[in-house]
Amino acid sequence: MTPDPSKLDTLVGPRRRSESVVDEGRDVVRLRALVNSAAVNSSPTLTSPRFVKNTKARKSRGYRRIDWLNVGAAAIAIVVAVGAATFTGVQMASASPTAGAVQILTSDEAALAGAEQGVVASIERLDETIQKGIADAAALRKTLVSLRETDEQPATADRDSLNAAVAAVDAYEKALSEITLPLAPEPYVRGDVDKNSLQSVGDAIDRVQESSESVDAVAEDVRVVQTDVDGLATNFTAALAKFASSFAAHAQTEIENYPVAEQGFRDAVTAAAVAVGSAQLTSPAGQSSLATYRDAVIALHDDDYRARVEEEAARDNQQNNNWTPPATEEPTDPGSTEPPVEQPPGEDPPADDEPFL
Repeated sequence: MTPDPSKLDTLVGPRRRSESVVDEGRDVVRLRALVNSAAVNSSPTLTSPRFVKNTKARKSRGYRRIDWLNVGAAAIAIVVAVGAATFTGVQMASASPTAGAVQILTSDEAALAGAEQGVVASIERLDETIQKGIADAAALRKTLVSLRETDEQPATADRDSLNAAVAAVDAYEKALSEITLPLAPEPYVRGDVDKNSLQSVGDAIDRVQESSESVDAVAEDVRVVQTDVDGLATNFTAALAKFASSFAAHAQTEIENYPVAEQGFRDAVTAAAVAVGSAQLTSPAGQSSLATYRDAVIALHDDDYRARVEEEAARDNQQNNNWTPPATEEPTDPGSTEPPVEQPPGEDPPADDEPFL
């Protein structure tokens, strides 16, 4: 059945009437000719006879054809995406609130377990750092004390610098031993949860959140203690660096005060001082460098003493070789020196050959 045009005009309004264009047919023909020409040759049209084509000019972009294959693929992808979103929406709409809450509970519990493991590992590492610092300080102190002057050996370090280093070691060791580590949080336990009850699952999620807040608080305490330990280590390292820098001047003083020793012993003291200046004194290698310097200084003193004794012995030997004994008088007859025997008065001396009656 054909609709009545008058009724259509009443409903949607009168139809628009386009005014005729002058030379409409000729314009269409010209437009069609221009399009065909552009399709055959996409290069620009020379509209002026004075235009000279520049061979070095950049080529104009050619006519781009529409790749309907790619357009079709994109349309199919959009349709697939819309279908997937619709399917997901259907799943979300059909899922029960309790099942979604159980998924949230499981995810939160996994995150909490990872946080608990991280905090426990941080506390263990911090405790290891503190115990290692105490042990290193004790070993270093023993080495520092061995540098002091005793009845058996001379001082092998600057006295004031050495005393300051020992005091720094004692303060560092005492501060570390007084640190109290945070307690690890109690492990989370889910307990009985009715997975078919939204209220029960919700309560379990609240308990996970409370445990997570406790773990976060312990983690913050661990960070605070770690900052304190790092600060103590920084100050202690600076004090040891100042002590190590004093060995260069001490070595020079030792060499000047003991000049009679052989050059090899003097060079050993200089080299040992350089090694101490560049060593990490809390490490076994650094403590070994301190012991090496101590032994080098003692050897310098011993060799200087040996050389002085040899020089003194050489001088004494030279004096003995140049000594001449004094002249002595001629010896006399021992018989002439005996005193005469005195006779008692009134008696004659006996004859030598008188017979014995």
